[in-house]
Amino acid sequence: MNKNKFYIKLTSGIFYLSILLFIIAFNFSDNGNGGWQLQNLPFLNDRPLRDMTFTDSLTGYGITKGGNNGDSDYIIKTYNGGDNWSILNSFYAELNHIKFINSNTGYICGGDRLGHGLFLKTTKWRCKLESN
Repeated sequence: MNKNKFYIKLTSGIFYLSILLFIIAFNFSDNGNGGWQLQNLPFLNDRPLRDMTFTDSLTGYGITKGGNNGDSDYIIKTYNGGDNWSILNSFYAELNHIKFINSNTGYICGGDRLGHGLFLKTTKWRCKLESN
C-alpha cells in the first residue's frame, strides 16, 4: 500500500472517530436521563397532573385530575422552580387547562361534574369564579 493512501485513510479514520466521540460526548448529561429530575408530590394522593404553567423561572401553577372516587381537583403552586409544591385550592370540578397572562392573572377552564362549563380567574393568587 502506498504511504499517501495509508496516511489519507488514517487521517480520515481519526477525523470520523473524533466526530463520533464529539457527538456522543454532547448527547449525554451528567445524570443520564436528559437532565430531567423526578419531582415527588405525595400530597396529591395519586391524582395525575393535568396541566402546568410557569409565570417565571421560579413561580409555577398546576392543576390535577381528581381521583376515581370523585375526589376534588387541586390547583397547586410552586415558589421555587418546582422543588416544592403546595395546594392553593380544591374544586369538585374537572379542571382541564391553566394559563397565566402575567404574574398575577390566571385562568382555568374546565367543567363541573354535571357537564356545565367552568371558567375560573385568579388575580393576586386568589381564586374566584367568573360569571357572565
